[in-house]
Amino acid sequence: LVGRRRQLHDDGWTNLEGGMPEWELSTFVERLYRRYNGRILRLLDKWRGFWMEGDTEDSAPGADRPGGLVAKWVSEKLEGRGVAPPPPLELQDLIWPDMEDRQKPWLTEIGWTIVPENSDPQVMHADICSPGGDNARRPGRGRYHHFAWKTKPEDRCTTNIVPGGFSEGCATWDDYSKWSQVSGNAIIFDSEMLHRGARTKPGIGWSSTLTLQVCAGTGWVALNDRVGKNLMWYTQQIGWEDGAAVDAFIGGSWQPLMVQSRLQSGLYTVVASGGPVSGLKDNELRYRQPTTGSFAAAPTSEEGFLVGTIVDAFYDGKRLEAKVARRNGDGTYRVVWKADRSFSDALPVTSLRSLSKKEESASRASPWSSASSSGEEDDNPVSRKRSGRSSSSAEEKSAKRKRCAQLETPAALMAQVFDRGWAELRDGLPEAWRWEVFEFIESCFDRFSELVIQELESLRDFWDPCPGSLERHGAFAAAKVTERLKPHGVAVYSPGPSQLQEAPWVSNGPRWYISVTQRALQRWAGDAGAGSVVAPGGEGLLPAPAPPAGLLELLHGHAADSGQMLRARGLGWTLAPAGSDPQAVHADIWGFGAHTRTDRTRWPHILWKRRPGQLCTTEVVPEGFTEGSVQEEHFRKIRRASAPAIIVDSEALHRGAKVPAGAWGSTLSLELCTASGWDAWEAYETGGTTKDPSSPLDWRMLLIGGAAPELGSLTPLVGVPAGGAETFEEVLLPLASWKSPKGKALLAAEQRKWENIKGDVHHIENEGTNKQGNL
Repeated sequence: LVGRRRQLHDDGWTNLEGGMPEWELSTFVERLYRRYNGRILRLLDKWRGFWMEGDTEDSAPGADRPGGLVAKWVSEKLEGRGVAPPPPLELQDLIWPDMEDRQKPWLTEIGWTIVPENSDPQVMHADICSPGGDNARRPGRGRYHHFAWKTKPEDRCTTNIVPGGFSEGCATWDDYSKWSQVSGNAIIFDSEMLHRGARTKPGIGWSSTLTLQVCAGTGWVALNDRVGKNLMWYTQQIGWEDGAAVDAFIGGSWQPLMVQSRLQSGLYTVVASGGPVSGLKDNELRYRQPTTGSFAAAPTSEEGFLVGTIVDAFYDGKRLEAKVARRNGDGTYRVVWKADRSFSDALPVTSLRSLSKKEESASRASPWSSASSSGEEDDNPVSRKRSGRSSSSAEEKSAKRKRCAQLETPAALMAQVFDRGWAELRDGLPEAWRWEVFEFIESCFDRFSELVIQELESLRDFWDPCPGSLERHGAFAAAKVTERLKPHGVAVYSPGPSQLQEAPWVSNGPRWYISVTQRALQRWAGDAGAGSVVAPGGEGLLPAPAPPAGLLELLHGHAADSGQMLRARGLGWTLAPAGSDPQAVHADIWGFGAHTRTDRTRWPHILWKRRPGQLCTTEVVPEGFTEGSVQEEHFRKIRRASAPAIIVDSEALHRGAKVPAGAWGSTLSLELCTASGWDAWEAYETGGTTKDPSSPLDWRMLLIGGAAPELGSLTPLVGVPAGGAETFEEVLLPLASWKSPKGKALLAAEQRKWENIKGDVHHIENEGTNKQGNL
């Protein structure tokens, strides 16, 4: 190790004796190589006449070089982020001798090279360099390493290298006389060293070498100085997935534990016997190592299971088909489940069973991937479904849900919400969370949703603001619908609009929030009695019922909020027209000053779908707790949720996703406020949504499970008797004045006046609202 390490970090390269070690990244590349390489070669041959043309419209790496245009065309023909798995420990010892190198490493390239037969050598170059020489490489300390290997043991890498050629990519004629040719099935070389691809022989066909490049944690800052932001998009963090089996260094010793979550900052939370342990770094985690009584040698078919073996794995009382993805050092296994491609880690060998030859033959006849043996992709969704890729049995789906629920305790869910900004409820709202407040929102949705859509559709001509207006898309239409539904306790708001997803990034359409908060306040009003207070208007107000224990534990995720008053600051649903672009990125509310975000989620936001089979697709910026500040980098980090219900931290940057064509999009919503959030609100130290006594907006919150504050008088609402339950008589609205041509003309003039647009404004009879109606 010492000799090879010296050769790598001083000379710039070394052979990997015995070929490429077993690493999930290398097997991933090999699998993609087998799947796509044949197809890529056929496409390259098809467009051979365009090889010398570059793509002048793209900023991708090397786009303007010869072959850039064809590369773009091929990429468009192929179907094409998480963390990449760390290298095996023996590779880490070789490439990252300093522990700081192992903290937040990155994957900077993964794939393979393709060269036609009889090609001359490549131009001499370094993969990573900087003409200015800032943050120069320290002698004997590599930070960017390039792995190259062949899939066949008898094949050799023949890269030409300049030993010690660390010249920031500057190649002289002397360097062309100093190069030597390596010869090994697998090699590592320093990406800052001068090198080139060797000459390829005639008559051998196309030549390929598999490759991946990594960046040590200590090289990340310098890498950002050396490449542009566009290229950084192609990189990926290396780390541990949620649910991975690891050894964690806690309390002075290594302990076998499971990863619960990983922050974008590179810090981990693991599940220990005493509860979650947070703040661990990459270099405080490692692959599971042998323990007393475990076997660490490479298994044979008699004593264990080889990677890639198809097995029956015993899980939650059932046996399900899976493939061995890793054999941990302590003798346990990671498997990938065939039904849904999720994984489970740390399964004991006793949970796995070999398939009979007949079973294995049947399994391989139902392929694990959609690629055929010829390397062609099956683009027919019907055939994919027949092959089993898109379907699974009820038992397998049930097992998947139970596997995913392992870490979904209230504390674990809120840890995800606090750490990254959201958590997914993969089975929707749990039955144990059945709550009258959820049912109230659902009943209001069932009663008013279609009516609101009809009202907004009738105002489609007034969705866009008038030229010169500073109002949002849909604001005037929201005000007019609110006027008509106010007697029912329903208000329509215009939050952040939809936004064009290319320059000039303009707002191009409305989105709405349908609030039934006022209706809820009236729903839980009753005679003054135990647990109530008398408001100034004389009405007795009762709080809404407390949530079930499990949900209450989740919402009171911090000890300081436990047992304190919980409030709902918004009840209703979001609404967006069919085909809407994604919403503008925003945060709903955040604290500042003495109430800047610290160690808890203060405004949890629960979103869920009303219809079975529908998924929430809200897009969140992981760890986007920026007090509402949105930068270009946040758009590259956006992740889309995919679950029937999700919980979002309202301080995190997020947006509504693009709405498919054909139908309006809606998601039910309950925005909550903990005692800590209320303190910030009362101190006037919140942004995004701010307490403003002079505002015409109704910011009252619904109390949950405790005594009510002074809320003021409530106007009786249609269909909601004080203290009574929802009634479901048909909602009948008078005919809207804008349904006639004359009414539309009057409404257009009213919109101009409402939006304070200067110019000639005709007299408006029966004026219905002004700016104060903009809820």
